Amino acid sequence: MPSRKRLLVSGHLGFIGSAFCHAFAGRFDIVGVDFGGWGSMAENLAPDVGHVDADIADDDRIAAVVDDARPDAIVNFAAESHVDRSLDDDSAFWRSNVFGARNLARAAKRRGIRLVHVSTDEVYGDAADAGQAWTEGTPISPRNPYAVTKAAAEMMLLAYAETDGLDVVVTRGSNTIGPRQFPEKAVPKAVACFGSGQPFPLFRTPARRMWMHVDDHAAGICAALDGGRAGEVYNLAPAAGNEAYTHDVIERVRDLVGGGSIEAVDDRSGYDLRYWMKADKAADELGWTATRDLEQTLAETVAWYTEHPDWLDAACRRLAAAA
Repeated sequence: MPSRKRLLVSGHLGFIGSAFCHAFAGRFDIVGVDFGGWGSMAENLAPDVGHVDADIADDDRIAAVVDDARPDAIVNFAAESHVDRSLDDDSAFWRSNVFGARNLARAAKRRGIRLVHVSTDEVYGDAADAGQAWTEGTPISPRNPYAVTKAAAEMMLLAYAETDGLDVVVTRGSNTIGPRQFPEKAVPKAVACFGSGQPFPLFRTPARRMWMHVDDHAAGICAALDGGRAGEVYNLAPAAGNEAYTHDVIERVRDLVGGGSIEAVDDRSGYDLRYWMKADKAADELGWTATRDLEQTLAETVAWYTEHPDWLDAACRRLAAAA
């Protein structure tokens, strides 16, 4: 019987990385790499997944980890990902999102293995005035430091595919919600605020997003790992019916929690009003489509947080301590 494919998964204690590990640890032999930074939670460790404490921005350390793990592929979830923090200080974003991706690419190229790099729809910029949804051929135009670092990493990795033959596949995911998302992000923060009687701060201007369940996102990344073409980009987004204004989503979360107050706050700088993608390429080439509609996505997400108050409390304490 052939052995299972061995993966090195960076950022496995974060949100989407831990969802991937929980979903696919039974299929792959997974070694996780995480340095326990902002948004990483030891409680997120999936069963049967190994853990290595390492920073992907440390070139020598990550090279040694990859050589020791001898993976068949690398999946890179590790990233600094919150726009508000990137506006305050983007230094950690360049370190993790760009130099970290570079180090993983060098290790993958040296071993002749595939690298799947998890990126974001935010590299496209703002679709508020767009006449049609973004495709993979739409020029990228990031508008905040976080998105710029993600775009820079993509461009670097795709250049390596051209110049060095790196086997890299890039995925661009839409707004993702679900279990184990750090409560600096809107939906878990709203659950925490409404549940504790605190007002939820919501930007005054409604923004439109495509809301995808993290398990659907993880399945799309796995499909890209299995069947993506080297040097290609794949949008991962739910059906058009999952697009909704942030205000409507937060009000629905409030209904599911059972009440709470919302406080209007000033919009942040560089606030993108719409992210709008088509995922036809992923459907055609990878056989992947998101399976959950918006109501199911929200209901499952809120239910997980209300059923796991200890996790949410621990995450909120970690967030408060790091603030």
